[in-house]
Amino acid sequence: MGERYDVLVTLGDGVFPLVAAAEGKNTGGLALVRTGSGRATSASVRPKELDGLIMTASQLRAADDVRLKSARTDVTHQIKLTGGMMHYNWAINGKPFDMANPDANPILMEEGQRVRLDFINDTTMWHPMHLHGHTYQLGDLGPRKDTVTVLPKKELSVFFDCDNPCQWMLHCHNAYHGEAGMMAIVAYQA
Repeated sequence: MGERYDVLVTLGDGVFPLVAAAEGKNTGGLALVRTGSGRATSASVRPKELDGLIMTASQLRAADDVRLKSARTDVTHQIKLTGGMMHYNWAINGKPFDMANPDANPILMEEGQRVRLDFINDTTMWHPMHLHGHTYQLGDLGPRKDTVTVLPKKELSVFFDCDNPCQWMLHCHNAYHGEAGMMAIVAYQA
């Protein structure tokens, strides 16, 4: 959920299938890219590339022109992903987002800071964590993304620069988890 990748593809003339396979499920999606004449493939087409090794974001590298400039980390925030299916009580740092008091429990930072977020998933679910208004970088060389998947019982660190002052939502991109409380405000002023 919420995972997006920018890729550059060069195609010749013809009709090309764009196929997506849902990891861990027996389903997928199909679109056709038409650059010239040709016949459409069947809806059940499965390119051989989908039978290869599944890569994770940590195995990818950002292009030089989009990588964050090298800088020291000014502040680190621990973001514990908490809750569970039994009581459906999703939260960040043990505190569910309160729609009646959205300014409660903000994650505060300052303009110009290099921030490290340490996501700690204390749950047994996957959480695609999305930050509005920014893109994170995984490690020193990893990809730039606005959503990162934090696997069950795992930790993941990301870096970003406070270069867009405002109040921004940080939330689980699984809408059911976000709406149940796995959201927080990231705030800083100019």
